Amino acid sequence: MSERAVTMPRTWPLMWLIFWLSAAVLGFEIALMRMLLVASWHHFAFLVISIALLGFGASGTALTFARNWIMGLPRSVLLVLALAAAGSMPLCAGLAQSIPVEAKFLPSLIWRQVGCWVLFWGLLFVPFLLGASGICAALMVAREKVAAVYGANLLGSAAGAVIAPLCMFILPPAMLPFAMTLLVWIGAAVFRSGSWRVGIAGWIVSLAMVGAWPVFDRPHVRIDPYKFLAYVQRLENQNAASRIAMRHRPRGVVEAWHSDALHNLPFLGTGENPPPLSMIIIDGHPGGSVLEVTGAEDAAVMERTLMSIPYELAPPQPRVALLGEIGGTNIWLALRHDATAIDAVQPYADVVTIMRNTLGDTWGKVLEQPSVNAVIAEPRHFIEQTDRQYDLIELVTLESSSAGSGGVGGMGQDYMITVQGIEACLDGLSEYGVLFSCRGIQMPARDNIKLLATYVEALHWRGVTQPERHIVIVRDYLAVCIMVKASPWEVEEIERVRALCKSRQLTPVWFEGIRSEELNQPDSLPPPPTDEGIGDEYYYGAGRLFSPDADAFVDGWAFDVRSPTDDRPFFLDFCRVRSIGALRNAFGDLWLTRAEIAFLFVLAAMALIVVFGAALTVLPLVFLRGVRRSRGRLATAGYFAAIGLGYLLLEMICLSRLGLWIGDPVTTAAVVIASFLVFSGAGSLTAQRVRAGDFGLLRMIIALLVVLTLIVVFISPTMVEFIGGAAIWARCGAALLAVAPLGYLMGFPMPLALARLDRAAPALLPWAWGVNGFASVLAAPLATAIGMTWGFSLAAIAAAILYALAGAAFTLLPDVKNIAPGDAR
Repeated sequence: MSERAVTMPRTWPLMWLIFWLSAAVLGFEIALMRMLLVASWHHFAFLVISIALLGFGASGTALTFARNWIMGLPRSVLLVLALAAAGSMPLCAGLAQSIPVEAKFLPSLIWRQVGCWVLFWGLLFVPFLLGASGICAALMVAREKVAAVYGANLLGSAAGAVIAPLCMFILPPAMLPFAMTLLVWIGAAVFRSGSWRVGIAGWIVSLAMVGAWPVFDRPHVRIDPYKFLAYVQRLENQNAASRIAMRHRPRGVVEAWHSDALHNLPFLGTGENPPPLSMIIIDGHPGGSVLEVTGAEDAAVMERTLMSIPYELAPPQPRVALLGEIGGTNIWLALRHDATAIDAVQPYADVVTIMRNTLGDTWGKVLEQPSVNAVIAEPRHFIEQTDRQYDLIELVTLESSSAGSGGVGGMGQDYMITVQGIEACLDGLSEYGVLFSCRGIQMPARDNIKLLATYVEALHWRGVTQPERHIVIVRDYLAVCIMVKASPWEVEEIERVRALCKSRQLTPVWFEGIRSEELNQPDSLPPPPTDEGIGDEYYYGAGRLFSPDADAFVDGWAFDVRSPTDDRPFFLDFCRVRSIGALRNAFGDLWLTRAEIAFLFVLAAMALIVVFGAALTVLPLVFLRGVRRSRGRLATAGYFAAIGLGYLLLEMICLSRLGLWIGDPVTTAAVVIASFLVFSGAGSLTAQRVRAGDFGLLRMIIALLVVLTLIVVFISPTMVEFIGGAAIWARCGAALLAVAPLGYLMGFPMPLALARLDRAAPALLPWAWGVNGFASVLAAPLATAIGMTWGFSLAAIAAAILYALAGAAFTLLPDVKNIAPGDAR
């Protein structure tokens, strides 16, 4: 008997398969973010989401051509696609590790590097294409149960968003794709193919694909050669470094390394060498140096760093908050200055575990000192929740010498270094307290100019009209130290700064009453781009930022030095597209080495997605008569594009907004995506009971959705003060509750329209799926681009408008009146 005669797959086995296949596809997406955080300079969440959704869009296009074949052999096709997706996850992830992708683009290698990136993402695209094809095929064969299968898809995806982070507690990043394969096999185990030969062949091929990576290479994550961990691994290959400990969680992979070649003590001036060091490395980045000393008396080397200057100006026996302190070096410095209370705040529980248990004997058990309190919390949450007043607050996370790897780090969001975050720090200062940061010198100046602009804006928000009286800036040849007080610096304090600059051979940059003869010496930097040529770029920038034409200065600077805010939390984004021409004129073919490419990376990804998406979406119209002759093509394209863009815009916005609540980007992604999909799945299942042509209900749903979107997006930043201090489970629960009403309402528009098309124009159904997928692909980089340029509030308004337009387009979709989704065909 032919498979066509056997009828379509039964509903519950089909839903079981789609549930687990969807869980694996979404779990693979989360796993890639964790792997990329280790491998490169950013989790590339927007690009991972785009590649995943590109697979869904391309599957719609492919299945449009293969519709007759699928409808003739539904069970065999579904099983083969699911097993192929399962095998491709570890196989393609393993092959991608052999591609030499790099975050720093070099002019002489640009085309090779671009080609490697395209190949890298092309390999990772394959599992999503196969998995999405299985899901799309299931929707095609589900007929009157299309809403139920779509609900299983959404609920399974939500399960995958939860399962993937749980796997990160027990599996290293390289093994996560294998766990996702197991999920598909669970679903496929009870799904029967129409042909036992096809079923056996599918299982054999899937097993062979899964075994290929471990057979030919040890599963691993290839580290970008410019990351610090890659340098340490090269030392290990030369028997010059050894890993002491490693722990992995969703929050990050924390490692402790020792090597006699490590001398990474930030901003150590000339003179004595540091004592032996170990290093804490987090996701491949240097987290902190660990001085192998037995007590504070052995840490005298810290007095030769720029971070010691504020201690010379602070009250005796200060109360200190170290925001982002990981290695313990700044704790030793505070102990040397008789600090009575030291709160060392950082979010990695594994760091404290390793330092107390593994490194305790080699670094003097600094966390066990009576005055030291190791706090495991997001620094922003801690400083907003604490009722303590500090004499010194250091932003330790800024102790770095570079803006990032060619600016790729500019895509990362940092809610500590925003105007609101700095304002919270100023609120935590005592009467004579000092907030300070030390940041490496970059030329042309950008990091410290942007940081200064943020301090100035935070002071303005507090009602300070003369911020120049609240700020002191000094530097040496390595770094700049900016010190800010909630009250003006007094004359006696300024004189102490002058004396310190002379005794420590520091270069004063700014304080009230600074004289021209004090500027740019003893460590000289190039003069500013003015006719006067007084001082250096930092002095020039400070003067302009304190002046009435500060906005004109910020707009005219070669790099983007606008103050980051909670709505635009991209401190490391310095890209200014209009400055590229000037950079090309100044540096010729080497301009790319001086550019900040994060925003350019986003724009390039968006341009490629538009090109591929448009070509693959229009293709069926050109070649397929059924699609070409169907009624309502333009309305179908407009409706599904609008809800695709709107849905993913809102998801990306909530990933940012609720990331301020939760902290960890991977956990945030899991919670937000799972919440959206659980409640969207519930909405989809509810949609089964709604008539396909009930426009009145859909209009009410979209109106509520628009209102809730604006409420959630604009109210959520104000809630962090109340939510940030809660336990992680409570913060995740609050995020779930915030997403729940949005997700539920967002579950209605897709299945209602799919059911309507299934009755009136079934040939358009897979094409509509593809249009929706490609629009969703565009939404991820679009949301990132809007957020980096204008802020996520504008992206939220755009999402609300898109849903309103979708409501209008619904009335124009092909219609068969008075046929409910549950009716027989």
